[in-house]
Parts: sequence; structure tokens; C-alpha cells
Amino acid sequence: MLAIQEQQNTTRKHLLSLIDGLSDTQLNLKLDEHTWSIAQVVQHIASVQGGASQIIQLGLAQEPNFVPRDIPLDEMILDRSKKFNAPERLHPSAEPKTLEQLQEILHNSQEQFIGALGSIEDESLLDKTAPPMPHPAFGHLSTNQWIMAAPLHEQRHIKQIEEIKEQLQLS
Repeated sequence: MLAIQEQQNTTRKHLLSLIDGLSDTQLNLKLDEHTWSIAQVVQHIASVQGGASQIIQLGLAQEPNFVPRDIPLDEMILDRSKKFNAPERLHPSAEPKTLEQLQEILHNSQEQFIGALGSIEDESLLDKTAPPMPHPAFGHLSTNQWIMAAPLHEQRHIKQIEEIKEQLQLS
């Protein structure tokens, strides 16, 4: 789990560096009414990461009889040419957020995720267990696949934030 924690920490530092120095106005600007602002993307990242923490626990509580499919999560998640619609429960608030609020939200979700990873007692169960609910885009995944997807999801949205910054000429 140390490798995934390091990957998550590196990814989070990159995300924080992208939003650092942006004004609250810039963070909350939207390209149009159908897209999310940078602040909303950040809220979504934190919601998914917080949810992943719960999913890890749910997965480990299951019987170790799951057989994972071999799917290229990294390719599938990082490919921004393929769009996914987040479930409504993972949609961000329309309420504007300050940089400080976003930093706190990210800190809290990271603490939850790293805490969930730290609570894993038997890593050999990660590929043999699966949460009872399917992933909204990829169907049933092992607990380990859910864990691996978390930093990849954040990296996908880091690319989205970079695109938004470029389109808003904030880079």
C-alpha cells in the first residue's frame, strides 16, 4: 500500500499546485452552464476519494471469493477522449468555494483515504474481495481495483483542470 499512498500524495501535490494562487473568482468561473468550474472539479475529486474510503471498508467486509476481470484501468480512466457522467451523488455543489475551503475539503478526503488504506490488515484479500455495488463506469471491481482507480481518477481530473485553466487563460 505504500506505493499507492506515494502515488496519491504525489498526485495530490500536483493538484494543489494547480489551484494554488488562483483567486476565488477564478476557481469558480465556468466555461458555460453545462461545465464545472475548477472548484467544482475539486469538490468532485474529494467526494470520490471520500467515497472510495468507504468502499474499501465495504469491500474488505465481503467474502474473499471475487475473481477480478483484467481491465486496463489506467488507460480507461486517463483517456479524456472518453467521457463519463458522474452519478448525481458525486456532483459538486453550485455554491462558490474559496481556495481555503477547497484545500480543507481535499485535506479531509485525503486523510480519509490514507486512513482507509492504513486500516487494511491483510493485503492478500484486496483482489479477492469486492464492494457490493458496481463502479458507475466499469462495473464490478475488486477492492484493489477500486483503490488503484482513486489516484487515476484524480489524475484524470487534473488534466480537466489544466484544460479549464487553458481555456480560461489562467495558465
